[in-house]
Amino acid sequence: MRAWVSALLLVCCPAWIWAKTPRWHTSLEQLGLQSFDREVAALWMSQQGVVYLTPDKVLIYQVNRTQAQAKLAPRGDTGGAGNFFLNIRVLSAQDGRLIQSLDLPTNGMLSRVMATRSGGFLVRAGTAVHLYSPDFVQLASRELELEKQASIEGWQVRISPSGAEVFLLHEQVFKTAEVLADSTVLHDGEAKVDVEVLSSETLQPVKKFTLAHTLAFWAPAEDFLVSSNPAHSYSDAQVGIMDFNGSWSAIHADFQMEKSSCGYSVNAIDQQRLVLYGCENFIVLSRDGKKVFTVNDPRFIFGSTAASGSYLAVSLDHYRFGQEGPRGNSAMTTRADRVAVYDVDRHSRVTQVSIHGESVYYAISPRGDLAVVDGVGMELVPAR
Repeated sequence: MRAWVSALLLVCCPAWIWAKTPRWHTSLEQLGLQSFDREVAALWMSQQGVVYLTPDKVLIYQVNRTQAQAKLAPRGDTGGAGNFFLNIRVLSAQDGRLIQSLDLPTNGMLSRVMATRSGGFLVRAGTAVHLYSPDFVQLASRELELEKQASIEGWQVRISPSGAEVFLLHEQVFKTAEVLADSTVLHDGEAKVDVEVLSSETLQPVKKFTLAHTLAFWAPAEDFLVSSNPAHSYSDAQVGIMDFNGSWSAIHADFQMEKSSCGYSVNAIDQQRLVLYGCENFIVLSRDGKKVFTVNDPRFIFGSTAASGSYLAVSLDHYRFGQEGPRGNSAMTTRADRVAVYDVDRHSRVTQVSIHGESVYYAISPRGDLAVVDGVGMELVPAR
């Protein structure tokens, strides 16, 4: 009976039941940052985000360009020459007070900040990653070198949920997979993917292995990866566990999986649980395929997830009609609508925040506190 009532509440109750008053709100302008809804005219303008370092410290970052063009100079280890900076601001989760500011040189490509352990963090700035201690001292660096032998080449950098392991995927694509609309495979793709697992305390290698195909999707977990089938360079709708030797085994669910019209993405929650999310629903299941928790709502696309402890934050995007197309029909697009927080252990929603801007950036703490950047402002909403 209790599970039935919880499911009814998830679908039927109005949004205000879970809405909570923010603990604090701050303007991005006061932090020396621009709106997170700025028009993206180049890749560097989309490099921004928010992350919890500890339950008491939350970090917000954004790449910005200098007002004046830098003088010609040798490129640094970021690949940049002084025109772009990664602006990092660390705030108190209790009251929004500014604790630390860092402005690190980067380039106009990929930049990101990821939490490690005990308040430390990893910075991807251009063609290098840098490890920082909880007191903001740089401890180690690693170059992300390109071999320049493939038509498509790049690096992916991610961190396990606990922050203990850093995952580097160096992808070289020599021939892309060709799959027709009726699922006929013309070519399986040809690639080389070097996977490295590093210690987040030293950036020293822990394990290395190589794959013959790119992964359609993957997410770091603790001591393994959750991924698509590495036998193909495209998704065959299977999800599995990959160990640090590159061995992969499919997860066979012991229940009928709800279909998602746009396919599923995957994220690890912890050592034992993962979440599949897509159009109309998300599913939390154990690594051996048992259903833990699921939510269905045809009004939304479940666009992204973030997990910490027993809490799972999920963005809910809604459909909308855009400008009229050349044939007189309106194009269907999506827009961020809200972020909801669920307690996975209790199978219940604990809070949600409505989104007013075009997109949303958020992070969840082990206590269930939700940090949200929405347009020109940032706020922290407590779980309780």
